[in-house]
Amino acid sequence: MTAGTFPYLLGHAEIAFLYGVERQTSQLWRTREILPEPDFVVSGNPYWFLPTVLGLAEPHVREANKERLKTFKAERRGWYVVDKPEDLPSVIGLKEIPWLFGKKYGDIYQWRTRNSFVKEDAVVSGSPLWLLDTVLADAVDRGRTVLPEAIKRIQAGEREGLKPRGRKKSTESKPKPPELPPTRTYKPGEADLDEVTAFIKEIWAAGLTVSVRAKR
Repeated sequence: MTAGTFPYLLGHAEIAFLYGVERQTSQLWRTREILPEPDFVVSGNPYWFLPTVLGLAEPHVREANKERLKTFKAERRGWYVVDKPEDLPSVIGLKEIPWLFGKKYGDIYQWRTRNSFVKEDAVVSGSPLWLLDTVLADAVDRGRTVLPEAIKRIQAGEREGLKPRGRKKSTESKPKPPELPPTRTYKPGEADLDEVTAFIKEIWAAGLTVSVRAKR
């Protein structure tokens, strides 16, 4: 892939990496609406822009690891930040590519198996993604016919929809979550174990999660 041609798109695996949590935790954040609706959906999979993901950070609750962010960017040299859907280039996945050629998914799979299709521009959360221009250029090189109406559908923003997961959303408004207790600092010699334990039990009783971070 040519440097500087692919936007930062993140799935649950990349979000989990940046925040140092399990992938299931990122998925849970979406269920709890901590993670907003996807910025982009392609081939049935959700993706978010980097600014959206970094916007999840909340001191002492969720914090993106700076070193992991540096590693993430270093492994994707030349990628660039997009924060508005209208600035996103035409990115497609395995379910949109058959539209372009009037083929079935199995046909595209065979092309890839036989190394008769261009390599993906990126792999995000395990799913290959291509720029539309990459696929069109490859079609010209291999003499394959592309359907103009399919190009127009993709350029207009049409993609294979997001797969429904879990139960349908309730139309009833959710109860307001309980207020978080104020942050407390425990220094050596200023608090005993019973006091710290009681505070943690209070948080658990409210159905909340405790994160312990040492400070100098």
